[in-house]
Amino acid sequence: MTETQSSLQHTANVLGALSLVVADRMNTSVEAVAALGPSAPAALAAMHQFLDGASVTQLSSVLGLTHSGTVRLVDRLVNEGLVERGGAQDGRAVSVALTRRGREMAAQILQTREMSLTSALSALSADEIDNLASALDTMLTTVTLARAEQRTSQTSGRPQPWLCRLCDFAACGRSEGDCPVNNVATTSNRC
Repeated sequence: MTETQSSLQHTANVLGALSLVVADRMNTSVEAVAALGPSAPAALAAMHQFLDGASVTQLSSVLGLTHSGTVRLVDRLVNEGLVERGGAQDGRAVSVALTRRGREMAAQILQTREMSLTSALSALSADEIDNLASALDTMLTTVTLARAEQRTSQTSGRPQPWLCRLCDFAACGRSEGDCPVNNVATTSNRC
């Protein structure tokens, strides 16, 4: 094994371990805010960021849940007073919109997410954070392209959840054109 292969394997292994720790910490912290299961934080955050008033089918696609699983989730969110159902624009589907309480909880979820993720960066210098940000943008672009290819070739099975389902759009710079996922999705027309 060459030194380059060894370095690549080590980096991949460390990335895998770090990804699990960071995701576990983030999920545990945001799930504690909503206390309604693992999909509720992503549903509330997605509705807060870009999906408020969407149909149950659209929410299902974003979360990567079955339609019936999404209906059960929406039932829980309605029972907690976080969302309300309404008629969708086409008149055939049901839309789901955040209530005031739901918007407040979504904002709290996003704030908790940010605190969890920034704590993982606390040992890095400003230059290291800049370098990591550049590398992560490159990696997200690559992953997004691969997911787009997979979606175009996928004919059945459970849909993949959207990468941005728990994102803070202001932090990623989406409206300024800085979000690598959105940039790939809008230029490839395959996502």
